[in-house]
Amino acid sequence: MTIRSFILTFAALSLMGSSSVHAEGRTIARLFWQDHHNATLKWADLQKSKDGYSLSENDVNGFPDLDTDDQTLVQMQVDDGLLVVGVRDEANGDIGSGWVAVETGATQEEHGDHFHWRFLEAPSVHSKVIDSGQGNPAHLYRYGTSFVMANDQRNGFTVLDSKSVRDAKSPTEAGRFYEGGGGHITLAVAEGKVAYSTWIDREGENAGRVDVVGLAENSDKGYRIACPTGILHGATYCGDKVFFAPSDGVCWVHADLDVDDAADSIKVNHLEIGTDSDGKPLRTGAFATIDHAVVFSSGKAEQSKLCFIDASCDTLKVQSLSMELASDQSLKTPIVGKGSGGRPIALCFAESKEAPESDQLYVVDLDPDGNGDYSDAMARAPIAVGPSQIEGHFGHHDAVFLPRGRQIAVTNPGDASIWVISLSDQSVEAKFECEGMPTSLVSISD
Repeated sequence: MTIRSFILTFAALSLMGSSSVHAEGRTIARLFWQDHHNATLKWADLQKSKDGYSLSENDVNGFPDLDTDDQTLVQMQVDDGLLVVGVRDEANGDIGSGWVAVETGATQEEHGDHFHWRFLEAPSVHSKVIDSGQGNPAHLYRYGTSFVMANDQRNGFTVLDSKSVRDAKSPTEAGRFYEGGGGHITLAVAEGKVAYSTWIDREGENAGRVDVVGLAENSDKGYRIACPTGILHGATYCGDKVFFAPSDGVCWVHADLDVDDAADSIKVNHLEIGTDSDGKPLRTGAFATIDHAVVFSSGKAEQSKLCFIDASCDTLKVQSLSMELASDQSLKTPIVGKGSGGRPIALCFAESKEAPESDQLYVVDLDPDGNGDYSDAMARAPIAVGPSQIEGHFGHHDAVFLPRGRQIAVTNPGDASIWVISLSDQSVEAKFECEGMPTSLVSISD
């Protein structure tokens, strides 16, 4: 095996040795994580018994051997038991970029009005497309049941889903390519009917440009709109509205699901986040959504803030919670989910490239009184986590919520570990050592 397991009793954490040790117990989640150092994907079943947790690392059967110097895995998403991960290279896609689809071995077992996941088979690669024609994706999203991959060098994007991947006669026929967006593309998709694809340009005719692209039966429709400032990086859909992240604040529009509005009739609304110590406008680089809210981070060090927009309102505004980090720390894009009792929570990693041993995790209760208004959001005391190992866009922590929102699992790239942390008392319940550098993490669980 490729992992040394640590089993935590409910009283103490004890090292069980370098061999693989299993507590006979139930599987509570199947975890997948990227090993950035070796440019590959790993998996393990997180099991729990009366003796504590166990986790044993495995390779994904059939996963391609990538060039660790020139190729990297990017974002990954899961739907209907299928995981899709993007592949990017250091030569604008000429070495080989694209995607890999993995059958996770997880199946849904129906129980009346609900279902449970069962893990009956080991994960294996279903299909892949890695070649010089995929446009070197940096972003891969999931909207509804669709996987949406940005093909940056082709100025467009590919839409596929679990059915199209599984039914395709060949992997190259699994998705449909659409033109739209340019340079370094971020995307929002509304109800599977229309995509909003951004351009990264700082200046010139494409600065602030967003291509509105009809999908499926609307594929012959489209137009372009513009945000007041450029360097667009970040887009999402929530509450019948589409949000963008330009160099100044946040912009939003009402989603045009029929793609029949006149371009010059579209009102691009602007929301300010604030200014930094030099008077420059604050921005964000990515969004998360939960229920009716758009959640994001902005600012650095002591000016860091966690921000929220209630997308269900007619008149939108940015609300924020000051985080006041150390001078060498920055706030990672929040990871949102439901804690115990279904209450919304944001997990916010405060990371330092200079002193990663000081990295922390803030658990933020977004709606303590449960009235749907996040103005009373409250950060708990920070949790000391293992170090990050930031290298460009990679080497950051990641986290997933475990069943019923009582625990989370987190990756620590700098010391090659995965931890299980309680959300009730914020204690570390288990620690596991991994090979390589664990970074991005996804979970399949009830």
